[in-house]
Amino acid sequence: MISSKNKGFTLIELLVVIAVIGLLSSIVLVSMKGTREKARVAKTQQEIDAIVTAMHLFQDRYGELPPIGDNCSGCSNPCGSSWTVVMDALVNDGLIGRVDKDPWGNYYCYDDNDNICCGATSPLYSMGPNSINETYFGAGGGWTACLGNQMNGDDIGVRLPYGDRPCP
Repeated sequence: MISSKNKGFTLIELLVVIAVIGLLSSIVLVSMKGTREKARVAKTQQEIDAIVTAMHLFQDRYGELPPIGDNCSGCSNPCGSSWTVVMDALVNDGLIGRVDKDPWGNYYCYDDNDNICCGATSPLYSMGPNSINETYFGAGGGWTACLGNQMNGDDIGVRLPYGDRPCP
């Protein structure tokens, strides 16, 4: 008598196991997307905090926010590569390592208003995950009202309260 014991799995059993593994891995990947986005937001906030600290040190040293002078070529809207002028001032003074872009690949946004009267703020922010500048109204609209450190939309950042010159 010949005993025919087949050891191993059938094709259907293997396909079922592969399908279950694929389903579980897709669920894990979808749930991790939110975690990755939260990590990018946290990294952006840490970078902005480091830039703010460097700006405080720069202001203590030179009496104004970078770059020196009222004509800020690095303060552009929409945000762009001219931000590097501001970063150059901080890096050249040894106050911070180079941080030109946020985790989404966009340049940081900044407007130097420390020589403007009446309590103007100097916003420093990232356009956030959607890469849309929602903190600036655009042509002729000006900055949003003084809202403390609040940014609009998903923008992430701070407003440096340095516009302390008296009104004329």
